[in-house]
Amino acid sequence: MRLLIHGINYAPEFVGIGRYTGELGAWLRSRGHLVTVLAAPPYYPEWRVPAAYRRPAWRREWLAGVEVLRAPLYCPAQVTGRGRVLHELSFGASSLAWWPTLWARSWDAVLAVCPLLQSGLIPALLGRRQRIPFIFHVQDLQLDAARELAILQQPQLLSFLSGLERLLFSRAQAVTTISRAMAERIGEKGTSPGRIHVLPNWADLEEIKPEAGRRARRRELGLDDEILVLYAGNMGEKQGLEVILAAADLTRHDRRIRYILAGEGAARERLVSRARSAALDTVSFLPLQARDRFPQLLAAADIHLVVQRHQASDLVMPSKLGNILAAGRPFIATARPDTELGRVTLESRAGVLAPPEDAGALALAVSALAQDAARRRKMGIEARKFAEERLGRDKILGQWEALLDGLVSKGR
Repeated sequence: MRLLIHGINYAPEFVGIGRYTGELGAWLRSRGHLVTVLAAPPYYPEWRVPAAYRRPAWRREWLAGVEVLRAPLYCPAQVTGRGRVLHELSFGASSLAWWPTLWARSWDAVLAVCPLLQSGLIPALLGRRQRIPFIFHVQDLQLDAARELAILQQPQLLSFLSGLERLLFSRAQAVTTISRAMAERIGEKGTSPGRIHVLPNWADLEEIKPEAGRRARRRELGLDDEILVLYAGNMGEKQGLEVILAAADLTRHDRRIRYILAGEGAARERLVSRARSAALDTVSFLPLQARDRFPQLLAAADIHLVVQRHQASDLVMPSKLGNILAAGRPFIATARPDTELGRVTLESRAGVLAPPEDAGALALAVSALAQDAARRRKMGIEARKFAEERLGRDKILGQWEALLDGLVSKGR
């Protein structure tokens, strides 16, 4: 198949959406398909484009046999609602330079990845023009999150974007997404169930394994018998990570419990400042980890945290959860039982639920799990088992290939 993928994030980003789109493209190419990707230069999660990608701004490169076309974008110094809008518009505008070339080529299917919402517009037109399947993949219900978290507060803009979202859902031969709850939301927006497909983000079962590098990394972190509580991932507004600092304040009397927040994001500087102001000496911060050191950090933790704000329930599915399960570690999720994150926590038998944005409940859950080593071991075994049974990369990517092949065959 000749496949075109359009989305803002792609390899070499190795966290978030860029990682999954990158691995999808590379896997399809390894299966013999011809894959072209139109994306921005790598910038996430630091929100900064590396010097090597700044000139030339428009470039063609090859990654794992995939043709990758880059278009520049604006990265705001402070990630605000207005900054995000300009960020997305800049990529939408700059990527137009590639479309005459892409429009002249023949494709079997075109896949657009949301976010960005606008990434689906020209692919939808291309699909209609060439009479090929247009697939809209929803990694994040971006518009719902912007509305419910008050990231965007302009009624006219929200109304316009809602109309664009409905249009793209109606034009797509398939709307794919990563969780059952997100699929339900998409169905509520008018998309017929037969066109909605759930294809979860996979876990890296080969690179991330239980106990791999655990002892060495704990020595490096200065840990002996202490209980390491780890949050590793994006530090953005959807997570509400202040609750971790509040919980750490409540457990500060127990010197065995240590917290590490590792990653980058719009909220990082604010969190570091708050921890310093509160003199939380049981809390420390690490930068985004290199890909070869990330599995060791996951294994070094005794308890992982998967934190979401109440308003973000079922709008996103934290991709970090798959890696936590692959590492065979127990976790605490701040989610209600009826949300997708809550259901996976209970189904996996590897996690504990705490109400969202409730520091007291989170502190109690941390303390209880910190005192029960046998329970942590049992939950860790269940975590790895769940990842192996449901989140294998080849299994899920095989489902992707089958879906694309079926749509292309039907279109022909």
